[in-house]
Amino acid sequence: MEQHERLWELMAKRTAGALSPAEEVELEVLLEASPEVARQQALLDKIFLQSTGKPTPERKEMLLDRIMGDIAAGGSQEALPEVTEDSLPVRRGRWRGMAAASLVLLLGAAMALYLRSSTATNAVVWSTVQTRPGSKTRITLPDGTLVMLNAGSTLSYPSNFARSGRVVKLTGEGYFDVTRMPNDPFVIHTHTVDIKVLGTTFNVRAYADESHTETALISGAVEVTVKDGGKQHITLSPKQKLLVANAIADTVKPATVARPDDLKSLIVLESIEKERGGAEIAETAWVENRFVYRNETFLQLIKRMERWYGITIECHNQSLLQTSFTGNVQGESLDQLLGMLKQTKQFEYNITAGKVFIH
Repeated sequence: MEQHERLWELMAKRTAGALSPAEEVELEVLLEASPEVARQQALLDKIFLQSTGKPTPERKEMLLDRIMGDIAAGGSQEALPEVTEDSLPVRRGRWRGMAAASLVLLLGAAMALYLRSSTATNAVVWSTVQTRPGSKTRITLPDGTLVMLNAGSTLSYPSNFARSGRVVKLTGEGYFDVTRMPNDPFVIHTHTVDIKVLGTTFNVRAYADESHTETALISGAVEVTVKDGGKQHITLSPKQKLLVANAIADTVKPATVARPDDLKSLIVLESIEKERGGAEIAETAWVENRFVYRNETFLQLIKRMERWYGITIECHNQSLLQTSFTGNVQGESLDQLLGMLKQTKQFEYNITAGKVFIH
């Protein structure tokens, strides 16, 4: 890069507030060797210091388009951008008397840097946490909310979380212990439902490859909004769970929501029951590393075992897929669990190269 090009680049970066300390020293050396350019830089600094108001995103885009258009046109003095109270003060007579074409180029470069960097700064960036099959992870959100994320799940939250609203997106399963903030609800978005809470403990199961999204409330209160076109709002009490068919978000339209009978099989409210002879709840047993299954078909169990153990299962025994199983295990290997399932329904299996084949 030639010296004069480097000089304009550094001047634009300083005007835009993007100059590093080392570049500041480099710029001062170059300006000492170019008094006329230094005078133009001083004028530009003064104009920017006198600027009042904060341009809106729309105004920024308009200014940027005009400035870059002026530069493309050749940077003549007649092409100087008309500045309003939204950005730079209007002193057209003084400007036209003092500015040279090079100042137009500098202003364009500086404003382009300023507007684009300002827009980028205001953009919301989402952080995403993912768990692989066979693993779990614990997350503490910026507001102190604790989240346990189950295998094969994804949780996303914005960079401005807790400043402009507590909002997260969930695919998969998560156990939430939400920090109580009465004036700032905590909202979870899933494919099928939205869940709003103030401060409570609950579990959300929203895997894309399962038939239902399940919200199980342990304590506190939550409001679930069903994405069925009619926007139903259902408030849960402690020890209640809501099951909503995932198909409802894709197939049920406002016109069909008017028929309540159609929704009975799609939206189900149930009580949460403790495991027989114990104090634990099946819906949250996974947090304690327990694998609990109640009246689940083998097809459903296959999906859960694949996530739990991080392995692929192929079942070639079609009669087995709709057989129901009930059990409660902790710490057992996949081989041990399959051996227990065989006691309910006889089948054969072998594990080869990270895959399970069931016959």
